[in-house]
Amino acid sequence: MKKVVKRIILVFIPLVLVCANSCELFEEDFNKPVYEKSIKIGVVGDVSVLREQVESMFFGAKLASEEINTSGGLLINNQAYNVELIYKNSAGSASKGLDVVEELIEQDVDIIVGPTFSSVAIEMAEKCIENNILMMSYSATTPELTLLEDSNLIWRTCPSDFTFGTISAQYCFDSLQTRKAAILYREDRFGIGLSEIIKNKFTNLGGDVTSSVSFPGDVDLSTYNFDYEINTLLEEEPDIIYTISFSSEIAILTNEIYNNSLYHSFENQPYLFVNDGILPEELIINGIPEMLETTVGVSSTNEENENYILYKENFISRFGFAPSTYSEHSYDAIYLIAYAMQMASSTSPNIFKNFLLNVSGTGGDQGSSTDQIIINIDEFTVGQNILLKGGLINYEGASGPVDFNENGDPKPKIVIWGIENNEYVELTYYD
Repeated sequence: MKKVVKRIILVFIPLVLVCANSCELFEEDFNKPVYEKSIKIGVVGDVSVLREQVESMFFGAKLASEEINTSGGLLINNQAYNVELIYKNSAGSASKGLDVVEELIEQDVDIIVGPTFSSVAIEMAEKCIENNILMMSYSATTPELTLLEDSNLIWRTCPSDFTFGTISAQYCFDSLQTRKAAILYREDRFGIGLSEIIKNKFTNLGGDVTSSVSFPGDVDLSTYNFDYEINTLLEEEPDIIYTISFSSEIAILTNEIYNNSLYHSFENQPYLFVNDGILPEELIINGIPEMLETTVGVSSTNEENENYILYKENFISRFGFAPSTYSEHSYDAIYLIAYAMQMASSTSPNIFKNFLLNVSGTGGDQGSSTDQIIINIDEFTVGQNILLKGGLINYEGASGPVDFNENGDPKPKIVIWGIENNEYVELTYYD
């Protein structure tokens, strides 16, 4: 078992993006660059719901664009282009997400990185397909994206919940030897979908899901009465409790579980399993200390990966604070789009979409993956020169290997983590 120590540093956060018009439009708060030729990319996130985390995802995309632009930008048909990001807030609303797509179309944008939530992504994706817009989400994990008839226009740098749910159930059944599970999930597309995947996999393995209970995602949970949900959850004395929530909600949920009398009546307290996107620091700082040793989580980012370590250092150096979960995925999305455009010698989504498999390490139609040269983060000049000479690259991202499959989903290394002595540890890995 390898141990990774996460140092918690409190800093004053310098805001690089300011919010105008009730958080609907993001603009840089210093001298905004004026580009002679630019490739516009809309960066969409549900800022009004998870402001700090989503802004970090925006910063991840911003860091990638700055690295590309300071390296000279893209060179397509002997024309130099910079990457220009246009920030939009989809506000956790499918209807608002559709409005955002319309706004971007009016601004001549045909590439979108985002949105954040599964509850917004499907409607946005359908609108993008209708308008020949390429969309690459950094954190919308719903399996429904995989099933869309999308003409290769819909991609994501985060894995599907089908991957997360299957591995979560498998690990708990095989490695933790749990047989009775309870599920507490957010009442939205993300929570409902992931809870069903975990439930089906766990029962197919031979386990028993004794209860599956939802909580509302549109109320103030700090004042919400959880008595019914937690009593139902603990009624059959489960071996493990799966919680499916946002990181900002997990401390409240653990407090509610711990403060329920049924929890303390058990001879052995159940494991708590948390979904991808939950920050271990949130549990360590704001959760229940007595529950940390029995908490296990899943992640698509290997924090021992050298590219992630460098990304984190560069992010802190640029913005003054550490990145949150999924910001590395938005960073990778910008790079993958840039490399695909460079390889295709085109800024048209209908052309460069056919090169995303090639630059991600899958191989695609242009050659074997064994012919590709690995390009790490912040090496745009190197990768660009190889592509301009007709060579092949395999971009290894801040989130780790991407390796898109034919459905536009990545094939990453999945990490199972725990907390020992108030420190994050990586327990095992699944490919």
